[in-house]
Amino acid sequence: MPRLCNVFRMLLVVCCAAGLLCGCTKSRQKMKPPDIKSITPENLHGIIAPDDRHIWLTGNYGVIFHSADGGATWKRQESGVKEPILIDGIFLNEKVGWIVGIYGVILHTTDGGATWTRQDSGTRRHLFGIAFADPDNGWAVGEWSTILHTGDGGRTWKPQGEENDKIYNHVCFVDRMTGWIVGERGTILHTTDAGATWNVQMPKAFERENLEDELVNPRPSLFSVQFLDHKKGWACGIDGVVLKTENGGRSWDILSTGTDLTLQTIFVKGDRGYAVGDKGAYVVSEDGGDTWRSLEGVIKSKFSFRDVFFSSPDNGWVVGASGTVVHTADGGTTWEFYSGLSYAMTFFEMPKALEFGGGTE
Repeated sequence: MPRLCNVFRMLLVVCCAAGLLCGCTKSRQKMKPPDIKSITPENLHGIIAPDDRHIWLTGNYGVIFHSADGGATWKRQESGVKEPILIDGIFLNEKVGWIVGIYGVILHTTDGGATWTRQDSGTRRHLFGIAFADPDNGWAVGEWSTILHTGDGGRTWKPQGEENDKIYNHVCFVDRMTGWIVGERGTILHTTDAGATWNVQMPKAFERENLEDELVNPRPSLFSVQFLDHKKGWACGIDGVVLKTENGGRSWDILSTGTDLTLQTIFVKGDRGYAVGDKGAYVVSEDGGDTWRSLEGVIKSKFSFRDVFFSSPDNGWVVGASGTVVHTADGGTTWEFYSGLSYAMTFFEMPKALEFGGGTE
């Protein structure tokens, strides 16, 4: 709570200063205490919402928070880990889910998070992404080209592929056999045999003539990938890049987004698409991911966003740094803060008594 305490101390100083100045005037101005909602002050990295009512948040220091009423109330769940950062997760329904994090952490629940069990990943490598095609078959990816696979719901995890000095950030499977991984330096991998073999997919825009060209013009790292089916998918990453394919990744096109800020997560559902990232980056599509545009001032925050997820066409969530949690009930047109600081909050405005000429009659 140290960060929130510092915020409240700052507000107290401002309020006292305003009170002293106003005390010499004929009329005193009252400052309304700020309505700062906080689920947690910790950085949040993931949000999981299998339906509109059940939502999980994951973050620093093993933080897991759960809501069973659409975000009206939140309860911390004991993850059983304190140090690791929990980054990504998936729930197949309101009861069965997995979460991964640094130091090879894989957590599993079969009772909606009332209890979490740590599964033996067999590695201490940091894990950044997880995907399950069904209750038995799942994959986790991370640093040093780590790819782990389970065929028994996580009771055992086995490595796929060789270690290399490359980070894999995210993984997506559309069925038990077909999946994609994205990662550092423009990496896109594809499998059609459940991960027994992985093949490189190279967007034409990422091709380089030689090593010197690659050093001068490095490929942008990719942080998120989503496929709707075997053909149509997207990826996003550094410099505001969004890639799209309509043939399973045999070719990828770079789409204009209107921002050069890093995009951490991309999500497409129906006609709407969303990508969020650093410094409050918020990019949307209104034609099913064909075109994208950057919107400023819709989510009134400059904190870095780490994840976006929609449980239904209207209900969506964005989470990020310093406990930021925002929700939309109208498909992303407006957003409400459930946790964290917004620059639209009234206490960021200068009190009238401190303005030039204010506070006097």
